[in-house]
Amino acid sequence: MKIFKRILQVVLCTVLMGSVFYFGNGKAVAEDFYITIKKGDTLYSISKKYNISVENLKEYNQLTSNKIIAGQELMIPDIEQTKPLYVVVAGSFSKKANAEKRVTFLKKKGIEAVIVKKVINGKSLYRVQAGAFSSKSKALKMKTKLKNNGIKDAFLLTEKPLHINGITVGSSYKQLVLKFGQPSKIEDDQNTRSLYYRNDGAGVRVTFHAANDSIEQLQVYPEYLKTASVPTEKSKILGLYGNPHEVKIVSCYESAKCEQIIYKFNKKQLIVQIDRDGKTVQYLDLRKAK
Repeated sequence: MKIFKRILQVVLCTVLMGSVFYFGNGKAVAEDFYITIKKGDTLYSISKKYNISVENLKEYNQLTSNKIIAGQELMIPDIEQTKPLYVVVAGSFSKKANAEKRVTFLKKKGIEAVIVKKVINGKSLYRVQAGAFSSKSKALKMKTKLKNNGIKDAFLLTEKPLHINGITVGSSYKQLVLKFGQPSKIEDDQNTRSLYYRNDGAGVRVTFHAANDSIEQLQVYPEYLKTASVPTEKSKILGLYGNPHEVKIVSCYESAKCEQIIYKFNKKQLIVQIDRDGKTVQYLDLRKAK
């Protein structure tokens, strides 16, 4: 079984390989920065000043208590990419043709919309989405515009951008290490970096954008990690990410069949492959959607 899994890792790794490998030149999309703690500062006051939760400050700085000391450096992480977005829904339909009619109607009104497929209890539903906004006020304006154009069933949803353990496309390598931990071994191959946390396989494989060192694609193998924060079972995947947009049956382990659960949101795609036992997560693969 382990031999097959190592072969699977090698095959998937070839997808990550591409141009020249760069670290340290260029500017990362996710911009973390550091502050020096002053006398009288508290995690609470810092969290309010920089609009970040105390929990996130503690997590990214690996703090076990709320105690901080003047003169100490504290990292302020750029977590904008994983903050929830406000999604404007202009109707949900059981038939794709009806969703397409709604999109055509909206485009005639000058409103851009797309169809998002969801699989719920084995049945496909087609949601018409008229934008995803970081600002709730902008989302509400779009909702009002829809209602003024006769879409009375328009509503808002909040959805968190696709991520694996808080890391998404565009995150920095520093953020990745803070979330997954320092690996015991690193292997570089062109623009692909493999991080080993156990001896028998890479727990994380990541490809970087050559221009700015940001993460372009991320593959995670839960069984080779030391952290328990990445889901290892299908039920936990569904609990964390919700109903998928697509489900596929693919070949794995030569003649065996495995299930792929696919999520798409905001131009990103997350593929989760489930082992042939129907419950164990083999890997998670996050990248830009085609």
